[in-house]
Amino acid sequence: MAAVLILTFLSIAVTGGILYLVFSLLSGHNPGKRKVQDDLDRMKKELDPYVKDLVPIHKEELELFSLSQIHQLSRRKTRTARGVYTTIFHEPILAYSYKRYLSKKLNAVMYARTSHHEFAFRIKDGEVRVVIDNQLVGVIKNNEALYSAKDNRMIARIGRDQEAYLPVFVHNREVAQVARAPKVAAEKLLSTRAFSLVKGDLNKEEEQLLLSLSILELVNREVVPRQ
Repeated sequence: MAAVLILTFLSIAVTGGILYLVFSLLSGHNPGKRKVQDDLDRMKKELDPYVKDLVPIHKEELELFSLSQIHQLSRRKTRTARGVYTTIFHEPILAYSYKRYLSKKLNAVMYARTSHHEFAFRIKDGEVRVVIDNQLVGVIKNNEALYSAKDNRMIARIGRDQEAYLPVFVHNREVAQVARAPKVAAEKLLSTRAFSLVKGDLNKEEEQLLLSLSILELVNREVVPRQ
């Protein structure tokens, strides 16, 4: 009798575990704030060895920013990626680390560093929370427009109506254009510039918002699964 009860209990436990796993796969894993923060802390440490070599970004460096990467690493089984973008002269200019959580809908976190600023992105429920230097700037909605965390007004967006380069607007002023994904061999990406028509009078806010939208645009092409 005792043996039968034990076997019944084990059967229920195994069945419950299987059902939980299936439910998790179907409904998606939703990590809590502590888990996401732990992942961000780990990402910062991962990028520490590269940050000291990053060249400062000014208008000239934006114009030299290329689509080429070094230290590129992607682990499909754990859905993580990282890399360092370079200038056309092979100077490291921006480092990033990305993690996608198991979920039916895109659920991810990304951290990026320039020589002087850090960017964090929480991607969830079709929106992206954008944090620059530990300050919540706003939320990207509809995959193109950034709305202010202060008053919910649109403060930046990417246009989608051009072929080679996409215009980036900050407060309705076009500040630069970011390259679409080119169909070229990897070795030619070094000479392919990430930005075009960068305004010569960019202010600090425009530069940071331009970078935040463009970082997300560039990295998403590398890590977001094709639908």
